[in-house]
Amino acid sequence: VAEFGVWSVGASNSLSAGDVVQMVRVAKGASLVYMQLVGGSGDALVTVGDGVDDDRYLTAVTMGSNSALVRYINTANVPYVYSTDDTIDIAVSTVSVGTITGGFAMHCIFSMDNSSIT
Repeated sequence: VAEFGVWSVGASNSLSAGDVVQMVRVAKGASLVYMQLVGGSGDALVTVGDGVDDDRYLTAVTMGSNSALVRYINTANVPYVYSTDDTIDIAVSTVSVGTITGGFAMHCIFSMDNSSIT
């Protein structure tokens, strides 16, 4: 199952330290096996996780206008099977400028245990 999420900072908004962006929906019974994350304009230190563990997938990663991360989920995190619906989130720790503009794009591929779908 593939999911894609895009989040854009509006013209009058900015992204600041402490912000959390819910990027991709995760269905009950899913297990993340691949993630690609592309950053926005400016530099931000981010973590990527979910509602249970805010840095389950990436910890203290610098994202910027030229950043593209491809993450094959390592064996320490697999197989984490979601027992309930959730989201993959980006949490902003710090920004190198007062605010960050642009946005993020995330592409995730999940394996799915169909027996858990109700």
